[in-house]
Amino acid sequence: MAHVALTESPLMAREKRCVPRASDKQQSSSGKKTKEDGETAAAHDKRALTVTVDPAVLECDACFGPLAPPLYQCTRGHITCATCMEETGQGCLWCRSTEATMRCRVMEHFLAAVSVPCSFTHLGCAAMVPYGDREAHEATCVHAPCYCPIRGCSSPYSGVSLLDHLRHNHPEIRRTCVDRGSLSAIMMRGGELARLLCLADDKDRAVAVFLLVVDQCEAPATGRSLWMVRLKAEPPADVKEEEEDESEASSKEEFRYKIMVSGNGGVLSLVGETVPPVGRLTAPYRPTTFLFVPGAMLDSHRHHEGSSLLLFAELN
Repeated sequence: MAHVALTESPLMAREKRCVPRASDKQQSSSGKKTKEDGETAAAHDKRALTVTVDPAVLECDACFGPLAPPLYQCTRGHITCATCMEETGQGCLWCRSTEATMRCRVMEHFLAAVSVPCSFTHLGCAAMVPYGDREAHEATCVHAPCYCPIRGCSSPYSGVSLLDHLRHNHPEIRRTCVDRGSLSAIMMRGGELARLLCLADDKDRAVAVFLLVVDQCEAPATGRSLWMVRLKAEPPADVKEEEEDESEASSKEEFRYKIMVSGNGGVLSLVGETVPPVGRLTAPYRPTTFLFVPGAMLDSHRHHEGSSLLLFAELN
């Protein structure tokens, strides 16, 4: 069961003002209402109610997602969201009724008055947010648990972006500047788990920042896995508006990357496209694309465990 707080929405308050109450008529006719009674009535109208609601009541009967206006109801009482309505036209996706549905204004008014606590109250967030804005709030909540893609990191953490986390909690990570469209040789030292790759423009401003992760794999497949994560840099508070617009535009730019490792038996390479920049990881990172270098491919004399690994990276 979920506890929600109900308060009057502007629409509900406006409708109430349009309909005179019996108490208003009595006050205008008799003129004997005291000031204290009026203040008590006003306080009664504005107070919030805390009720217990089954979470299923606030879900779409078809897709079971959170309800958000506009809402529709069939003749049998099933409430569905606009997305489900678009899939079926005018029918009900739950009971397959072909009868026309109608707007469910009552539930829309109810949701407009519902405020729910953030899911991260146990982590320190005390916000009460409108039900329809809960997902958007939790996606940017500074108390949300975040994760680091580097093995051995004491995750989860909260409050900062992934890039800030790397800067403060992993000061040992080195930074390498690379040129666009050209292979850059990178020597990963023994025990080095990650490297920050910075792509700069003609004015030496960082256009994009990538995290190159090297993960030591153990039995049954001994070797190393390499993958790329593009990081999102939060603009400083005192940044100019035009600079912020440039930063936002660059964050939407798509990049292709290439990783190459040579060793016994030939060369292994990985070519891929970076996903949108990662501000924070709200779940443990699972790379969908990575380059696995078998231990047998690495020279046992020069690339044994604890030694350096030479690789090449290209961004464009």
